Amino acid sequence: MPRELNLTPLWFHRLDENGDVLEWDAAWPLLHYERTPEGGDDFRVRPLYRRVTKPVAELPSDSSTDHQFLWPLGRVQSYPDQTHSRIFPLFSYRSALDEEGRTDVDWHALFPLIWGGSGGGDEDYIAVLPFYADIPEFLSYRRFRTVLFPLWLSLEKNDRHHQMMLWPLIGWSNCAGGHSWFRILPFYAHEIEAGRHERRAVLWPIFNWGQENQDAASGPVDTFMFWPFFGWRDGPEVSGWTALWPFFSATGKRDHFYTLSLFWPVFRYYWNRAEDNVSSWWVWPLFSRSKSDDQRGWTALWPLIWWREFTNPDSVSSQQWILPFWWRVAQDFDDGSTSRYSRLWPLGHYDYDYNPDGEPVRGEWSLLSPLWGRNSNTYGLQEAYGAFWELARGVTRGPDDHAVDVLGRLYSQRTRDDGASASVPFLFNYEEDRGGAKTLRLLQFLPIPLGGGER
Repeated sequence: MPRELNLTPLWFHRLDENGDVLEWDAAWPLLHYERTPEGGDDFRVRPLYRRVTKPVAELPSDSSTDHQFLWPLGRVQSYPDQTHSRIFPLFSYRSALDEEGRTDVDWHALFPLIWGGSGGGDEDYIAVLPFYADIPEFLSYRRFRTVLFPLWLSLEKNDRHHQMMLWPLIGWSNCAGGHSWFRILPFYAHEIEAGRHERRAVLWPIFNWGQENQDAASGPVDTFMFWPFFGWRDGPEVSGWTALWPFFSATGKRDHFYTLSLFWPVFRYYWNRAEDNVSSWWVWPLFSRSKSDDQRGWTALWPLIWWREFTNPDSVSSQQWILPFWWRVAQDFDDGSTSRYSRLWPLGHYDYDYNPDGEPVRGEWSLLSPLWGRNSNTYGLQEAYGAFWELARGVTRGPDDHAVDVLGRLYSQRTRDDGASASVPFLFNYEEDRGGAKTLRLLQFLPIPLGGGER
């Protein structure tokens, strides 16, 4: 059996030096299989279904089997101690073992209308919106409850418990620690947390006043707002004003931060010492500039043109975007390794990692590349649909594993540490073994030795 047999579109296979399958196609582009670099399996029925196994010998609990169908709508991902599944937007289900060995389950149907889950104690919940809901850890709240939303809500967060009727108009609190919250909008509202802040409003949002930072070393800050005409804040170190909000405003704290907006969003200036001495300004949408201890950047004709540079703990990275047509991302690590990504949309892209010697260790490129994003943002899409638009594609699965395919399998080649092979459908295939012996097969089966190899 030839190491590489190319009868595309009927059949294609490629074997390693032991005769084990590396990849095969049948009825291209519909059926495809390949052995993953981790030793798992990747089987596809394009564009309907994909199954990927990921063995992790060092940490078996991270081993997984991933079923994808009508991607990105359907998925079932299984680990030894947890399962995630979805058919968006109809149904989603997740189960996992918690630290005590109990099964924790969360599910929803017709998202976001019907929710449910179980895990014992406070982890049991059900929601049939807008009629009823009792959900733990929802949004930023420890507990979210509602009946006939927006008729009544109950929100719990830390030691605070707020209730609301005719959300967001009427609300009150039952809180520990001196916190008081009450509103009947638009007539009156207040939020008071003893020793920290006091906020009040009448005919909200027109009249607002209060005192912030009561427990701060910089001293309390008095605030007033006659919205949208004018407002101010004043304290020992903090001051600010606004007029015709949001068009004109300024706020600052001596030697800490300052922000100024004029004819917002046309002009804005911002400086903050606590955020790595970041300073930025913009004349929107024409130009902007930002700079800090660890980054520099500018934009032009926002959001079309971006230039950015970052200094990270272990690398230096730069990004250039001329949207939507050109992207470039480069990262240089302290150990000498690098990463390079470029996209000329929709014609092609290039995404590779290199070792300190400049040799590619992982990556891929393609001609015709209509997807935006990379890595997790496009996971599964190229695998399901790429064969239908790619004119040519190259993949580096490892430091000694490089492959190129043109128009599907009209021309195909792959070079590995155990040899190399290449082919054109029906006409010929070529192989070279680990020792350098070369063979050309006419019409895929008639061998012609080309010499080479150890003598």
